[in-house]
Amino acid sequence: MPTNSSRHSHNHAMRTHVRHRRVLVVVAVVLGSIAGLVAVRPGTARAVPIPEHSTEWIARTAFDITTELRRAGDVPQPELRDVAARAISETASLVAYHLDADPVPLRRAWLDAPLQRKIAVFSALSQLGVPYELNGDAPFVGLDCSALTKYAWGQAGVNLDRASASQYARGRRIAIDRLRAGDLVWYPGHIMMSLGVPELIVHARSGARTVEIHRIADERLDWMRWVDPTPRS
Repeated sequence: MPTNSSRHSHNHAMRTHVRHRRVLVVVAVVLGSIAGLVAVRPGTARAVPIPEHSTEWIARTAFDITTELRRAGDVPQPELRDVAARAISETASLVAYHLDADPVPLRRAWLDAPLQRKIAVFSALSQLGVPYELNGDAPFVGLDCSALTKYAWGQAGVNLDRASASQYARGRRIAIDRLRAGDLVWYPGHIMMSLGVPELIVHARSGARTVEIHRIADERLDWMRWVDPTPRS
């Protein structure tokens, strides 16, 4: 039969065990809360996966838009804004939705862009979902970052060099508040195409990735350099 002393020791051990469990639970809850706060902290860079069906729709629609724009070479300038305007607006809305962006400035940037820049942007978007391939230079098959921008601007009649650093070096440096749809966005080792809104780009991303649209995190914008790839007039 247990003595008073042994019962006291047993009860003390049980109370200590319960206190330890409570402490562990509290610690777990606090750590979980901190992790949740870090995960949703404004400005944190997070990949935004785009559903495959949306990627396919954007790519297919962009290709159709590019085809229609190519036929618009003889359209008078005042009417040029209306070419493929509905499809362009719908695509801008879907892109903005997936990137958690305001669709109004994106639609404006695309609709107001000159024909050459529209062709470049939608040629790039037509490659969404194409696998990244280092040194790949095959549209609709495999591309790396500079091959994507070279292809897109080539469709618009502008011949770019093959390497990302060279594309950047030959472009005209511009301020972020002066960029337009189709301008190039560069940091060492990587080149992207602006969608006409500072943080929104399309690029061929390295690794086991594909050509994709992306929103640059606010704190990374200062790392970027912006250039106009069109020939100097």
